[in-house]
Amino acid sequence: MAHSLLIVYEPLNILIDKRGYWEGYIDFYEKYWGGPTSPFGVWFGQEYETFRKVLSEHMGIDEEEIEDCFFMKDKEGYYITPLGSKAKSYILSSENYIPIEWFVPFRDEEREFFYTPWGFAGMHYDAKVNLGLKRLREADEIIRMAAEGRRKGWLPIFQRLDDIQVGIIELEKWLSGFDPSGYVLLNYGELSSFIHPYTLKNERSVKEIWDVLSLLEKGQIDKAQLTLNIMVEKWEDIRKKASGDVIKSTIQ
Repeated sequence: MAHSLLIVYEPLNILIDKRGYWEGYIDFYEKYWGGPTSPFGVWFGQEYETFRKVLSEHMGIDEEEIEDCFFMKDKEGYYITPLGSKAKSYILSSENYIPIEWFVPFRDEEREFFYTPWGFAGMHYDAKVNLGLKRLREADEIIRMAAEGRRKGWLPIFQRLDDIQVGIIELEKWLSGFDPSGYVLLNYGELSSFIHPYTLKNERSVKEIWDVLSLLEKGQIDKAQLTLNIMVEKWEDIRKKASGDVIKSTIQ
């Protein structure tokens, strides 16, 4: 079983209620580990328990009162994703694959392939929330306009587009609940381990879905259908490999 994540980071300066706590947490964490925490980090052995003990002493609180977060920063300041009981509202998780609509809020140039300090390959995209919402709305409109083609005859692509559009609308509602100046990040997470590093380095699903949408805009339905079919089959293959449904996958 492998999970991919869609994560929202909100500006620290808007989290008024616990801003002092999060500032103290971030300051300590950066000094303790020498950098920001993230969903790409890994705790080994008793590292987390030791960290919590030292943090509680530093901040003068009981260990039971500690709340964790992911955080990142840019030139404007810090952004955080509270964990624990609040994580469900900030994080969407998908098991063994990435839903097609999750690629829509991003552009190919926002892609980052990397190796962790432990030698594992990984992939993520990140974009400002306001840009992600704009792209979701743009994609929704393109699909709505393309659906007019049904009047000239039904094609198989429209069933898949219906499903993707439902996902886009749900994603837009979710993302609209956050500060537009925050970040949304797509983390391939544990799925990265089921794709060969060379293949992962050349993985371009964001470009592929926007190629589909561009073809739809141009009225090139057959080409859009072919491109989408290939993309869907790729992720179905990854899903089977990650879930153990097949012994050998065509993904190398």
